Amino acid sequence: MNGARTRMRTFPALVAALFLVGAPLAVAQTGDSTQPESNANSGNTKGTLNLPSTDKSRLEMNMETFRMLEMIEKKNRELEKREEELALREKNLKDLEKKVRSDLQKIEEALARSEEQVGIKRDLIQKNVESLVKMYSSMKATEAATLLENMDQDIAVQILSKMKSRDAGAVLGKMNTQVAKNLTEKIAGKTKKP
Repeated sequence: MNGARTRMRTFPALVAALFLVGAPLAVAQTGDSTQPESNANSGNTKGTLNLPSTDKSRLEMNMETFRMLEMIEKKNRELEKREEELALREKNLKDLEKKVRSDLQKIEEALARSEEQVGIKRDLIQKNVESLVKMYSSMKATEAATLLENMDQDIAVQILSKMKSRDAGAVLGKMNTQVAKNLTEKIAGKTKKP
């Protein structure tokens, strides 16, 4: 492809050189035969040249061809510039895509780690709750009731709901009536209305 571009660049230059070299030759060849001698001797220094009509038409055709070749050359340069811009955009898009994929992979890894940590935390909470259930079940009902009344109700609900029914009933029986009612409703899943 680069060879074709090089050829396209040199082609108009070659034609222009031929045109420029060929035009004076045609002028030199036709100039002597068409100019009257009186013009050459009369001191006319403007260098006007009377070309035969066939040479003029060839010259006009050569000029038109030269203009067309210049236009083609200009279009080729524009196309090359666009091609370079598109290649640069494509490279930038590929770089951006690579970065986005890398960032997505990092996010996925972070999510996996956080899910793992949440799972570990859940397991730890579950184990802690189970050990608290064993501990409160082994206490006297009055002592367990006093402690559960004064702790966060959500934790108390978790502990009471995992205790054996007989043990939980004994602890609730020793609690303040309003606190026992609230805990029982939470264990049953009934939310307190404001």
